[in-house]
Amino acid sequence: MHDPWPASARWGANGLTIGGVDAADLVEGFGTPLLVFDEADMRARMRAVRASFPRVTYAVKAMTCAAVIRIALEERLDLLCASGGELLTCLHAGASPERLVLHGNAKTDEELALAVRARIGCVIVDDEPELERLGAIAVSGGVVQPILLRVIPEISVATHEAIATGHAESKFGVPLAAAPAVARRASETAGVRLDGVQAHAGSQLLDADAYIGVLDALIDVTVDAGSPPKILDVGGGFGVTYGDETPLELAGLGAALQARLRERGVDAELQVEPGRALVANPGLTLYRVLTVKEAGGRTLVAIDGGMSDNLRPALYGAHHEVRAASAVAGAPRTVTVVGRHCESGDVVAPVTTLPGQLARGDLLAVGATGAYTYPLASIYNRFGRPAVAGVRDGVATRWLRREEPDDMDRLDVILGTPWDAAVPSAEGGAGT
Repeated sequence: MHDPWPASARWGANGLTIGGVDAADLVEGFGTPLLVFDEADMRARMRAVRASFPRVTYAVKAMTCAAVIRIALEERLDLLCASGGELLTCLHAGASPERLVLHGNAKTDEELALAVRARIGCVIVDDEPELERLGAIAVSGGVVQPILLRVIPEISVATHEAIATGHAESKFGVPLAAAPAVARRASETAGVRLDGVQAHAGSQLLDADAYIGVLDALIDVTVDAGSPPKILDVGGGFGVTYGDETPLELAGLGAALQARLRERGVDAELQVEPGRALVANPGLTLYRVLTVKEAGGRTLVAIDGGMSDNLRPALYGAHHEVRAASAVAGAPRTVTVVGRHCESGDVVAPVTTLPGQLARGDLLAVGATGAYTYPLASIYNRFGRPAVAGVRDGVATRWLRREEPDDMDRLDVILGTPWDAAVPSAEGGAGT
């Protein structure tokens, strides 16, 4: 039986503890909302995937901060970046350039130039025009840039349409029929070195057959192109437990993919790109209850966060388990957990069960929030993004501080002007 909570999460007489630290102590030190990561759980997941596949790149977009990046590097994972901004964050966090991979369906010339200038390990080229642009930038810089070519595998998968990426109409990659010709073109393009091909079927996948299908599509492209690959990258998207889902057994998946390579007579290194599978379940979010009220036959529990720190329920209709993190009594009752934002769609859990005596000031924990919550967070309604902490062996460490009003105002040019300069002058015009 799988559950969505971090491996160290325990509920006892004093409520929730995670990593040996009481939830009450965590929020006293860091406030709420608070995103908390079980570091030992995260490391264990990274080690398991590293043991299951020859090459692993952590998809930084799932949770982008220096603490997680450094943990991934320490666990011998490379880093997959979806933008120049993510690339710079990885470099600032101390990553060696050769351990970085850049992908994306619409890279700018500035991002390609950054990748070439930094001498990163690989660029995943999305289409033929990008191939030409990258080649020219690399030649002008006197560099030969290693690349993979992204291919649309034309595979439909069971997931939300917003996170399906391998179907024929996908915006990511070269259409399957055109891929061999583009691969041949890449082999002839000055400034680049084609090391293989890559594809990604989608996210939150629970079916191993999808990855076998991707691998077969990639092998077919290289055979048709006449270019034996060094690397075959089948993407990531390994599903996790949000409610009662059973995730893929990664060691078994790795073995099945390796067997397929042998069956097809291909001597290439298998590469994967997990993100969610490494950080989702080690993370949870702590909130404080602000009010409990009745409305239209429903019991509404409003918390001090919501869609600005976890957009997934509003964006995808995503499900997250909710439990009381305080020691709360009372017969369970069905409630709707809502956020505090000025949107009716700001609903964290449409239907869940919580103790009947839950009241203002009590703490709630929302599970499996380690992936795509903080990176999707916003400053809607000017609440600011939450603090982030890591816990391990009874010690809590601040990873990201809470975003305060001054942080949100710092880009505002008007607010950066001395107050008296914005006051109209006696002549009726603006002051100088």
